Amino acid sequence: MKLLINALLPTASTAFKRVNVLFNERFLKFSTDELKVDDEVEIIDAKGWIILPGGVDPHVHILGKASTAAADLASISKAALEGGWTTLAELSYHTENPVFGLPDLKKTVALIEEEAWTSMALWGHVNIDEYPYHAESAQELWAKGVVGIALTAPAPNKAIPEISFTEIMDLFLDIYESDTAFAFQGFDHESHAKFSHLAQMEAIKKILRRMQENPIHIPRISSFATIEFINSISKRSDISFALACSDMMALFTGEHFKLQHSCDFGDNEETKNLLFELLRTNKLYLISNSIAPEAKQTDYCELFKGDNPELVRHSYLWVLSELWKKRKVPLATCLKMTSENAAKRLGLYPQKGCLEAGSDADFLLYNPEATTVLGNKLELTGAFESIFIKGMLVAGKGIESNKNGGFVARTNSPKRRHNNTTWI
Repeated sequence: MKLLINALLPTASTAFKRVNVLFNERFLKFSTDELKVDDEVEIIDAKGWIILPGGVDPHVHILGKASTAAADLASISKAALEGGWTTLAELSYHTENPVFGLPDLKKTVALIEEEAWTSMALWGHVNIDEYPYHAESAQELWAKGVVGIALTAPAPNKAIPEISFTEIMDLFLDIYESDTAFAFQGFDHESHAKFSHLAQMEAIKKILRRMQENPIHIPRISSFATIEFINSISKRSDISFALACSDMMALFTGEHFKLQHSCDFGDNEETKNLLFELLRTNKLYLISNSIAPEAKQTDYCELFKGDNPELVRHSYLWVLSELWKKRKVPLATCLKMTSENAAKRLGLYPQKGCLEAGSDADFLLYNPEATTVLGNKLELTGAFESIFIKGMLVAGKGIESNKNGGFVARTNSPKRRHNNTTWI
């Protein structure tokens, strides 16, 4: 058992409250008063640093070639851990071994248990070639704790059979009475020869032709018009979307980061200001790293390309430094976009993305007075002094990293619109 003393806990306002925290693998108690424990306890002095939830990334693309999967998983999850991301959800667009059924799930979970440095959830896939049993396989995966079923159009690699929009709609009908969540990444390749923002929006409209009861998440949106469209229908359909950290970093710190993908947020000052207003007012649900092994980033259509895995070493810290400290986006909003909302979308909340009794003790001690200098000479305010997963000190400033990762199954149904509570 461990006792963290002298920590600052964020609140719904701009203020913090000084707390003591009793925890083992899970948080046991938060108190503003002194905690007296009869049992032997390890005392950790937080030195007045801020306690934050570990970052939760809802879609990474680490698994690619079978021959390098173990090494990629180990190295990239370690980099994520050292950047404060304590939970990742693998959405394998690039993999040679998609999770189509229970035998695939078993093998991938075994790989995660062996190699992952973070907690890691899994998205499943649909093998339309198994018709009419593909829907049954998807339901079996959902029952075993995958965080959702990934749908792609066009198929990003040969290991994932092509599925048409008609077949996607039929799949929705087949599982209509379940609460299965989906991710959709694609563009209307039936009407457009190549990816564009318009083609992506038309694909989203196609999958929403029927009033959609199941949660649908769009992993990467890079067009302001598409953001406006999704926000306009989000009250009628449980749909969410994510922005890429790399797009935000290029938009707000373009002198240090180059835009890697097509993105129209910064085409003019008006859209840039409108996007920032959405950030400031908690109208953007998620920010994700969308990372993939560097060797795979040139092999795919732009829509499915992953970002450099080194991004995760400083993206969470960048959000705190550039959006919270510099641009005055509320800290509560920053934490929702990088942790809480992702955990909710994945059906992992309040086990993950939460600082309250009963949640996994995944947390960071953030020193707002420190300075972190990146290789490109960008100075970020703050540093992660200590990083914990399930109560174990696993990384931090001057700390040799330790592995304490493994598979994490979905614990509930991710109905975003019903998640009105927050730990803040």
